[in-house]
Formats: sequence, C-alpha cells, structure tokens
Amino acid sequence: MDIYKEIARLNPRQEEAVMQTDGPLLILAGAGSGKTRVITMRTAYIIKTGISRAGSVLAVTFTNKAAKEMRERVKSMLKGEAGTPVISTFHSLCLRILRREIELLGYRKDFTIYDTSEQVSLLRNILSDIKFYDKTFKPENILERISRTKNDFAPVETVPSDNPLEEASAMLYPRYLDALKSLNALDFDDLLLLTLKLFREHPDVLAQYQNMFRYIMVDEYQDTNKVQYDFIRLLAGERKNLCVVGDDDQSIYGWRGANLGNILHFEKDFPGTIIVRLEQNYRSFGNILTAANSVIKNNRKRMAKSLWSARGEGPKVNILKARDTEDEAAWIVDRISTIKLERELPYEHFAVIYRANIFSKPFEEALRKQRIPYSVVGGTSYFENKEIKDLAAYLKIIANPSDDLSLLRAANAPKRGLGPSALGLLSEFSRAHSLSLLDAFGKATEVHGLGPKPASAANALFSLLGRYRDMFKKGREMDKTLKALIDEVNYRDYISELYKTPETSFRKIENLEGFVDSVRHYESVEVSPSIHGFLETMALTDLMDEKEEKGGYGVTLISFHSSKGLEFPVVFIAGTEEDILPHKKSADSQEGLEEERRLFYVGITRAMHELYITYTNQRTKYGKEAPSIPSRFIEELPEEVIKKLDRFEKLSPEEEELYARKCFANIRAKLGK
Repeated sequence: MDIYKEIARLNPRQEEAVMQTDGPLLILAGAGSGKTRVITMRTAYIIKTGISRAGSVLAVTFTNKAAKEMRERVKSMLKGEAGTPVISTFHSLCLRILRREIELLGYRKDFTIYDTSEQVSLLRNILSDIKFYDKTFKPENILERISRTKNDFAPVETVPSDNPLEEASAMLYPRYLDALKSLNALDFDDLLLLTLKLFREHPDVLAQYQNMFRYIMVDEYQDTNKVQYDFIRLLAGERKNLCVVGDDDQSIYGWRGANLGNILHFEKDFPGTIIVRLEQNYRSFGNILTAANSVIKNNRKRMAKSLWSARGEGPKVNILKARDTEDEAAWIVDRISTIKLERELPYEHFAVIYRANIFSKPFEEALRKQRIPYSVVGGTSYFENKEIKDLAAYLKIIANPSDDLSLLRAANAPKRGLGPSALGLLSEFSRAHSLSLLDAFGKATEVHGLGPKPASAANALFSLLGRYRDMFKKGREMDKTLKALIDEVNYRDYISELYKTPETSFRKIENLEGFVDSVRHYESVEVSPSIHGFLETMALTDLMDEKEEKGGYGVTLISFHSSKGLEFPVVFIAGTEEDILPHKKSADSQEGLEEERRLFYVGITRAMHELYITYTNQRTKYGKEAPSIPSRFIEELPEEVIKKLDRFEKLSPEEEELYARKCFANIRAKLGK
C-alpha cells in the first residue's frame, strides 16, 4: 500500500492529524468524522515511513471491539511488512504489564481477576466475619464507593465520612484490599491502579516501558478517569509523543468516573499541544447536524466546533407528541412498518433510543403485536449465567490455588455434602494454621469436628483439582480437559436436575457446550495457550464487551449510553421529557445538566438519514398516570430544521395508494404468487 496515496484521499484536517507525529497532539473528532480511519492511518504512517518501529507504537482504547477493529485495519495497511504495533484496551495493557512485574508489589503472577459478582461475594464474607449485619448497607453500594475511591487514587483516610454509608465504606476499604491480596486476586480497578502504583514506586520499570512505547495514541480520551490520565502521563514521559483523540461533546460517563477536564485541559497539561478539529461528518444529513450543533452549543464547558456535511440537508427532524406511553410505542412501530414498506429497508436499519432499558417494555409489546423482530441491547450477560460462573470457578481455583472464593463456589457445584458447617470448620482450620482453604481441604481428616463424609469429599475435591492442574499445565487440548472435568463431576446431570423445565435445562447445557467451544477457539488462535490466558480473555471480554454488544437482529432497542459509537439510518428518540431527559437528579446542577445535554447530542448524532423525537402528554409513574413536560432540550432545536407531526396525520391519497400497493405486493410475495 502506498501510504501517501491513502493520505491524499483524506480531507485536509484528517491529513493534518495523520502527518503531525511528534509532540503532544489533540484531535477533536466530532461524531461521524472518521476518527478510526485517522488513528489507524496515523499508526501506519509512523511505521511505514520509518519514524518508529512497530513495537514502539502504542494505541489504547476502551473496548475490545474498538481495539480489534483498529488492529485489523492497521494490519491491512501494513500487510505484515513492518511488524505489529501494540493496540490494546487500558485493562489489557495493564494486565500484560502486571503479569510480568506484579511480584514487585507482593503478588504472585498467577493472580485471579474478580468480576463484580465475585467482589460482592467477597465483601459479604468480610461483613459476615466482622458481624456487620446492617442490611441497609448493600454490598453493591459499598463497592461502588470503594471503586470511586480507587479511581480517584484517594488514600483511605480521605474518604468522606459525612454519612453512615461513606463511613462504612471507608472502614471496609482496607479490609477489602487485604482480603483481595490474601487471595492473590485483583478486581478490575486494580488492573490500572496497581500498574500506576508499580510505575510510581519503581522508576526503573517505568523507564523500561517509556523506552518501549515511544509513540502513544489514546482513543475516546474524554472518557478517561484520573488513574488512566496519570498512567498515560507517566508513560508518555519526557518525549511527550502523545496523541489523544476524543470529543468533549460526547463525554457521557461522568457517573462512571470519566473526567471531562482531562480533554478540556489537555493543552494546559501538555504545553506546545497542536489541536486539530475534525468537523466534517460522513454519517448524517445536514438537518440532523444542525439540530445537534444547536443543542450542544448551549453547554458552557466545551471546545468550540461545529459539525457539517457535504451530503445535503436531507429530511427535517420530526417531533411528535403522543398521548401516553403505549400510544408513543404504537406510533413508532407503525412508522417503522410504513418506512420499511415505502423504502424496502431491513428492520436492522431502525433503532429506538431511550433513557434506560426499563423503558423498553412498551416497544417490545408493540413490536411483538406486529410480529416485528427486534433486539434489546444490554440484557443479561452470558458470563452472568450460573453454569458459566461455576465452570469459571473451577478454572480459577485450578489456576490460582489461593483463590478461596472460587473454591467455595466450586465446592458446591454440584453438591458434595460440604454444607455451611463443614466449610466453616475448614475455613477456621485454614486460618488457624495459616493455610489456603484448598490446602485445608487436603488436610480435611485433621480438622476437629469434621465428619468422615465431608472430610472425604473435601479430600476428593483437593485431589481432583490437583490432577486437573497438572493436565491444564500442558497447555494442549484444554477443551478436552475441560470436557473431561465436566463429565467427572457430573455437572450436566446437576444442571438438568437444578432446572426442571426441558427448555431451560437444554439452554443451560447449550451454554456449557458454548463454554467448551470458547476454550477450543481460544486455543486455536493463541501461540502459547494457557489456562491463565483463557481466564484473562474471558475476564476482559466480560468487563467491556457486554456493555457494547449491538443487537444484530431486527429493530434495535437501545439506551443512549449503549448507542454511543453506533449509527442507524432511521432513529427514534423516545421519552424526551423533563425528569427523564434531563433526569431529575441531574437537572439541578450545571455540570449534571450539561452531561444530560451531551447524552441527547449523542442520540441525535446516531441518525444517518431520518430522526424522530417523541414525547408524551402523560406517562405512567409509580403506577399512576401523571402529566409530562417536553424536555427543555427540544426547545433548543431550531425551527427551520424541525417538522412537528400530528399524531393523527392522514396520508395523502397518493401515499395511501402506494402503501396499499406495497402491502398487497408483500402479501403476494409471502404467498409465493
């Protein structure tokens, strides 16, 4: 590939961003402005022109999906002629570093990564150990505050204590950290936090990675938090060959710790920064962009830019006031049916965007009534199924013998006669003799008060896990080893008995087979497969990709947050009302209101060809019908680009005839005549 010919196809601002390689660079990439093309082209340009070798170029993003897309594009441009740059998520990069260096922080390299449910279980155990029985404090709420403290990199003593929940969280924080370390386990926050700690406490290690990564790019920079900001700043070092790409107008994750100031203050933090604005939009028609620009310009905290398109104005933005929730859903579904018939579009071209998935019900009912296929994005994760978590627990205790939490789960999946009393005695024995719980299982016959049957069951499980540890260490045919483990513990029979209905039981068995297949696939694509590597892949996929999964079947029902990064020819934004958008909890502060406006802006800029915005006259709240007020954001849309629809607007005679013909043709096609 001739890199210069490819660059010549870019627009002037894109070309400027690609060619500016040294020093700090901020690329303000508006929605639909081709930022992925710019990042990948810039990566290929640096490598193909010899500015840097491939291994010294690092590109960091937030999701596995985005990293995979970037890797494939860069690979296509380089065609294997110049090596491979490191393109990774933050968590994957930090995991890679910690697997090499974590012993410097007092952990073993075979550490386990705990997901949210395992964190909750661990915290429940801690609360039980210290006899903390106040049920008003949910473990999930305490973990949320612990996570916030970690991501702000705040010392324990600085945790606010102006209310009981904050005090409880501050008190439990060090216990939680100690418990994780004793289990040789990390949570997702630790992947970044401990890497930053490593860099701060070991300058020689930091220098090694600064020398390794000489050109750094960060995508979606507006979504970075304090820990990620500090990590990138340290890694960039004195060279400061740092390019960040993002859009402050699409910063919608403040509730998750994202710091808008990171992108707004980049120029101040990195003196000499060159700013390139990508404002040409390749996704949407002009009227949609005018609407988006008119809304977002009302935010005070933003960097000036204005999206434009060379595609023409296109249709106006349609505004509809419906009677109530059911009327809104029925109208939207009717409109989808009409547009599909008129323009012969597949259902996959339509999306309904709303505040959160709790609003999906009326749309699901209306779509089902008309037998229209649909997908709801953001349902229960595959990884949250009991059978998947059970098998993962077996693999985790096999990989990390110190992982007591995983052992406790595996011990009773299936049941072995190791009830709470027996497990309590084994746990007490492990603490009294400074053993891991697994080693206590191996010495179960020495545990005072433990009956012969549970002692025998504990011993048998200890032996079984030891045998499979040796088998998995070979790193070959791991899928067959896992299948043998499932068979030996009779897990299929256990699941079949647990879920009595044939449909549920069959689906659960299918999930087991799918899990074995995922091990087989992992082994087929990895050069040096290992049980640790598989668990890492599983953990990081669970962390990021379940949040970005796109419905690929029928009409897409999706929340604003999940829709970011996606695009659809026809978009309906539903429930555009006060207390919903903006949310009543956010509307009282300027900062909260501006994030809500950015959320609306993200929804608008998902639309490629047509955009419909709906609200209701009344909506059911807490079981009662209550009047609705149109969102203040609708008032910010310019009159010249909007069209207010009448709910009972009649089709013209010509439109009625066309619609009837299309319907008749559809029926004939289905009947095969």
